[in-house]
Amino acid sequence: MGLTASKINMLLEAKQDGVNFFHTLTLGRQIISLTKSEYKSVCKRYNFKCNKDSIDEFIAQEYADQFICKILNIDKLSIMDISDYEGAQIIHDLNFDIPVQLEKKYDVVIDGGTLEHIFNFPVAIFNCMKMVKDNGSIFIFSMSNNHCGHGFYQFSPELFFRLFQPEQGFQIKSVILVKHPFPGAELSKKQECYKVKDPAILGRRSSLVTKSPLGIMVHAKKIEHKNFVESFPIQSDYAKIFNTTIDTVKDKDRSKNKEINFNLKLLLRNIILKLPPSIKNFCIGYYQLWKFSLKRDKEMYTKY
Repeated sequence: MGLTASKINMLLEAKQDGVNFFHTLTLGRQIISLTKSEYKSVCKRYNFKCNKDSIDEFIAQEYADQFICKILNIDKLSIMDISDYEGAQIIHDLNFDIPVQLEKKYDVVIDGGTLEHIFNFPVAIFNCMKMVKDNGSIFIFSMSNNHCGHGFYQFSPELFFRLFQPEQGFQIKSVILVKHPFPGAELSKKQECYKVKDPAILGRRSSLVTKSPLGIMVHAKKIEHKNFVESFPIQSDYAKIFNTTIDTVKDKDRSKNKEINFNLKLLLRNIILKLPPSIKNFCIGYYQLWKFSLKRDKEMYTKY
């Protein structure tokens, strides 16, 4: 569980936008995954003091406690874990409901890489949501793709868009995918970030095929405390089919150019479907590899 440059930047941008980190809870104790050059870049971008003493102090830290308390103005930092092997003050197995006294206790809850390792994910995420105060925030930093076996799960953007909805007492502030080229997750100096648009707004899935590991960063704000789940999330394209109440782009709001492009795609699709199976499957497969890309699907993914 490490705080990379992209994660630190997301937290600092949220702070600039008014998020209060006064009493923060982290799931597990976070280590620092910033190089010296990345640390200098963060200091320059956010006007932090950066001299030899501050750099030496930063390098000497193994855990991120002191660093994030300083840059995020955290007055009280609490750490929750399943055991105290890394010095956590709150010992709890998130597979099970949290005690009532932990509800609405924290201004911010940060998951720096824990939820993907917890089998009972629905209980664990609802625990996190209950621990946040009204108008507080939750940040999730996890794996999204091409890191199979790292944990029990890899998460799609759709999950968090459907989960952090007003009926659950939350609203999404941002969902960002982080591409980690070689040497991989939390090791790459060059990380590419892409802001994701809600698939429900576009009316289609946020499918991706990538060569490099993808991380996911989520910021959601709590607008109302919920003691129970009113309804479980449904994937947006299925929700549309099932006629549930979910906002999608209306046909009349689409431009004429998009309508023309859609008709051309429909024509090509009908032609391809009439081809022999081997050729048809090749064409569909090649199109998926071409289309489901962070750089090509600019409607869904915006360089951030």
